[in-house]
Amino acid sequence: MVTAVLGAFGAATGSMLGAATLTDLPSDTAMVDLTRRASGVEAPSVVLRQTSARTADRVFTAGTLDGRWDASQARQRYAAAGWSVSEIEVVHDQAGVADPAAWTSDYIPSRYDRFTAEHHGLVVAIAGMSVGGKTTVGVDAWAAGSPVLRILLVAGVALGLSAGWLLAAAVARRIHSTHPAHRITVAALSATTVLVLAAPVVALYVSLAHAIRPHAHTGGPLPGVHHALSPVPYWTAAPPWLLPASSAVGGLLVIVTVVFAARPQPARLAAVGIPTGGVRIDDDFEVAANMVKDSIAEARTDRRAAQRLLFLSAYPDWTPDPLDRMRGRLIDSGVPAAFLTTTQPSGPPQP
Repeated sequence: MVTAVLGAFGAATGSMLGAATLTDLPSDTAMVDLTRRASGVEAPSVVLRQTSARTADRVFTAGTLDGRWDASQARQRYAAAGWSVSEIEVVHDQAGVADPAAWTSDYIPSRYDRFTAEHHGLVVAIAGMSVGGKTTVGVDAWAAGSPVLRILLVAGVALGLSAGWLLAAAVARRIHSTHPAHRITVAALSATTVLVLAAPVVALYVSLAHAIRPHAHTGGPLPGVHHALSPVPYWTAAPPWLLPASSAVGGLLVIVTVVFAARPQPARLAAVGIPTGGVRIDDDFEVAANMVKDSIAEARTDRRAAQRLLFLSAYPDWTPDPLDRMRGRLIDSGVPAAFLTTTQPSGPPQP
């Protein structure tokens, strides 16, 4: 479960880093200029910015013209400005016009023209809908895709899954020999953390499934993973604060769980009430063995250290036979025999 959780947030991190490589959306003034280029005239327009929990941001503006709108001229103006333009799509339909006074509605012919233009990583969709004697011209803009985005997304998932597996294994190994109460507490904290993060993790994996599918960047804003944690509704029935709040609380629980698991109390020493300071019994043996190795290494180059080690090894029997036995063992360990001679067989050397 820990692996799955960190894999989801690794995907969100990769998506966030990849989104930083995309082209910034145009300002309000730039959007008004794009609308003027599309309509060919000065027309009042309203700029709207949209933030979604499933896709990248987009900005939209629209203006109303009197009379027909020529999409081919708009396409030529964008091409002359250096934009890569698509072919024009034309749809003939009917639009309903209601008469509130008579409680009736009539259907009149309508025409819908649309083409897309791309320039420096920005995609705009220019569309005009003509009904009667008026035409509404809209410009919808969003960032085009980037190869780096998919690379960072895959890398984030891989690193998140690896980090989750290593973290879970490290915590499990750390608490394996601790007191049962400590293990139960860590398990309870871990289960609570997973439950709190369940909703964000599900949303992130759903967004990841959409993000890795092939997507034509001219068809709309790119699907993203980290957008699921934005303070906007991801599910219709869920409040907008659910996913970001759950992620924040879950992050704090992760920190508490890791810190608590990193300072365990060994079960055998805790049973008799001996303070351990966070050191395990296996670690005590390793420390003692390292001290002996260090003492022997020092005795190989220091005569006084060699003599101290000789008498400490033979303690408390400093008679000739025990001293001779320990002298032989130390010589086998690489201590020079010249360092182990003494004229005081009845006691240790005096400082």
